[in-house]
Amino acid sequence: MGVSGFVGVISFHDGWDVSKMLRYALPVLRHRGNDTAWTALLSNDNKFVIEEVKEDGNIPSGWAGLLCLYTNDASRGLVKCGNTNVAYCIEGVVVEPTEVCKLVNGNGEAPAYTSLVALTSGGELIAYRPITGLRNLVLGAYGFDLAMISNESSAINALGGEVRLFVEPGSIVRASKLNLSVSRIAGNARGKLCVMEFIYLSRPDSEVDGHPVYEFRKALARRLALGLAKWVDVDVVIGMPETGIIYGIKAAETLRKPFEYALLNIERRRSALREDLLDKVSSVHLKLSPVISAIRGRRVLLVDDSLLTGISIKEASQSLRHRAGAKEVHVAIASPRIVRSCPYGIDMPPDNQLLANAFSNYADAQKVLEVDSLTWLNLDDLYATANEAGIDRDHLCTYCLRGDKHELDL
Repeated sequence: MGVSGFVGVISFHDGWDVSKMLRYALPVLRHRGNDTAWTALLSNDNKFVIEEVKEDGNIPSGWAGLLCLYTNDASRGLVKCGNTNVAYCIEGVVVEPTEVCKLVNGNGEAPAYTSLVALTSGGELIAYRPITGLRNLVLGAYGFDLAMISNESSAINALGGEVRLFVEPGSIVRASKLNLSVSRIAGNARGKLCVMEFIYLSRPDSEVDGHPVYEFRKALARRLALGLAKWVDVDVVIGMPETGIIYGIKAAETLRKPFEYALLNIERRRSALREDLLDKVSSVHLKLSPVISAIRGRRVLLVDDSLLTGISIKEASQSLRHRAGAKEVHVAIASPRIVRSCPYGIDMPPDNQLLANAFSNYADAQKVLEVDSLTWLNLDDLYATANEAGIDRDHLCTYCLRGDKHELDL
């Protein structure tokens, strides 16, 4: 399984080179994968040109193409489906290339937890959103010239396109020079939305099925701060780079405390998506350079979006206390406790490495993290936020946040 960021672009008219479009998508989607993008483009004679490209690299020319950033190498590839070559990128639970062929050809059962974007040597761009709805899919356009498909609406906007449709669960999109269609291939769609897309994964300038991610995070931060105001007194609020920054700013506004941009991110890499422990720790170090003048001698509230193993928070608390001279370090997490690893395709450590499972009380967790207090958002506050956003709690997948064994209702 694995998180991916993908975009596919196809031109309806001759003369277009979509490589520059894909080039702009790379920095927009890099938060969903590693530092290298996998690209597949169709040349004018419908031959595939496939390359791995870094952010400053050149993408080959083509009239149609796709770009994929990923955390699992099995999430992208080139497969022969009969007489047709198919380049593809998937997000969620990894499926075999033969399953990709079945989906592209309209045969077999559609995957329940896997989204796909594919480009065929016949010049067809194909995308699928799973029946569960857990993976996102957005259809966009650049005037009447280009069709665009991505799992982040912000990628469509960054390419100068316009979002035309949030694709419904169980639907497949097919685009060629002569036609564009959207059809349902799996009935009885459940349409659950992954809560981690709102909390952490999606860019704040994206929308998930029309629900603005930024507004959702603002509301979470406000509810978190209202609970903290009753008992935590601090001098300054800071956010954990970089996904905790918005939560920190909005929590500070609610608490009426100054926000300081006092932890600097040297390198923009999401440590939570790193599988190797050494890579995870090095990534944490690179995003924790404190501004000592803003911290020394002050009581600090550190706000982050979520807490998995606690490595990032422990490193941050040590940096704030020992390197920057903070008087106190209080930690607030803008999500409920994550108690189970996601089985539906989001990269997470196994259950026995999750900090929320390791300690039966907050006091022990505080000692390990070297913080003066530790607060998680209440699960009821999360549901209330979703309700304000127009998302029924039954349409929100919170499997990772609940200790019971309730599975996603399929």
